[in-house]
Amino acid sequence: MENKFVDGLFVSRRENAPDFVDMNLSFKSEQFIEYLKANTNEKGYCNVDILTSKEGKKYAKLNDWKPTEKSIDDINEMVNPTNPINISDIPFN
Repeated sequence: MENKFVDGLFVSRRENAPDFVDMNLSFKSEQFIEYLKANTNEKGYCNVDILTSKEGKKYAKLNDWKPTEKSIDDINEMVNPTNPINISDIPFN
């Protein structure tokens, strides 16, 4: 899977930051606004994951995951399985 880095968003953690500060985000506003416009989904969101590289550096990656649609046959199989469970086959104490 290809990493799609987020233009105009920079992730870091200042060394002098208190323990309760997890990370710092910096936005290069004009660049980030253009990125948002280009990557906003049909529900109006631009989803971003904050990750850690193997070297320990934080970075932002576009999360463009979309659920797959189940076919009608898959849904019918879940609702009407060919091998239904017989309640008497389940051991209860």
